[in-house]
Amino acid sequence: MTKTSTMKPFEKGDIFLGCTYLDNPDDDHMGEGRILQFDRNWIPKGTLYTEGTRYLIVGCKFGPDGTLWGFDCHDHITVRVNPAGEPLENWDSDRSFGSVNFDADGSLWFGEYFIGTEIWQGTSATLRADGLLGNGNIYRYSKDLELLETHEVENAPEFTGFKGVTHSTLHPSGDFITYTTETSRRLMRYDIRNSRQMDDLDGFPDADPQDREDKRWFIAPNYMADGRLLCTASDGLRVYDDSGAIAQTWTLPGYGWAQVCEDVDANHALAANIWTGMAARIDLNTGELVQTMDSGFTAPFRSLAGIAVFPG
Repeated sequence: MTKTSTMKPFEKGDIFLGCTYLDNPDDDHMGEGRILQFDRNWIPKGTLYTEGTRYLIVGCKFGPDGTLWGFDCHDHITVRVNPAGEPLENWDSDRSFGSVNFDADGSLWFGEYFIGTEIWQGTSATLRADGLLGNGNIYRYSKDLELLETHEVENAPEFTGFKGVTHSTLHPSGDFITYTTETSRRLMRYDIRNSRQMDDLDGFPDADPQDREDKRWFIAPNYMADGRLLCTASDGLRVYDDSGAIAQTWTLPGYGWAQVCEDVDANHALAANIWTGMAARIDLNTGELVQTMDSGFTAPFRSLAGIAVFPG
């Protein structure tokens, strides 16, 4: 039975969580797609049931026009919701996109989540038309979703072997994208103006990519408007200044902080933990978790894969 969306028109500070209701005992990423809506104080406002999706909703982000974007990268489906809280038509890109960035000229930059032909145990995914999960590239599309450019970027080896560009964020200058291959040892950058790989922003060069016990790795980067970079890692949240130096490192409880974003004020960040099911507001001056919300899903039924806040 189709469920009715109760999502409300967006208001400044509203928080949105990609939190699929997992209901398949044979696939730990599959279930009824949902985006949960809260006000700025974590009071529930509504739920969007993402019709046409079958897996986790990742990479939630707002576009300049106030549209909320999210991705079922397993099935190549891009979900969009307008500021009135109304779902727009899904886009099947035939690529496993998991993140989007918005250029000043109106074009869009997508990161391709998967590489290779075989996904990690515990879940499934749709193969592309060419028989691949993906190439782990970065793509530029027009505002009308027509492919303009393909950029073959470096991916970092990690123990699962199927991840490409899992998280990406455009620097406020518009000149380069910082991105990760989740659970790898590199925080990578790509110059989109000159089509070239840049030096890594950070890394753990002495760590074995196949060593699952050594959790020195990067997960989710996101630039703030002032040029600071938020990046979740195995040890919590790192904040890099605009020169690329680590300005702060805050320890967060539990492993698995899958996405982070700037709050409506520059003193706080919001983060989502896919393993514990916790979402949190973090004071960037002290590292304190000033508010938390338990989604009710914990590993192995991990579901909280996306978070975004409406800037107004």
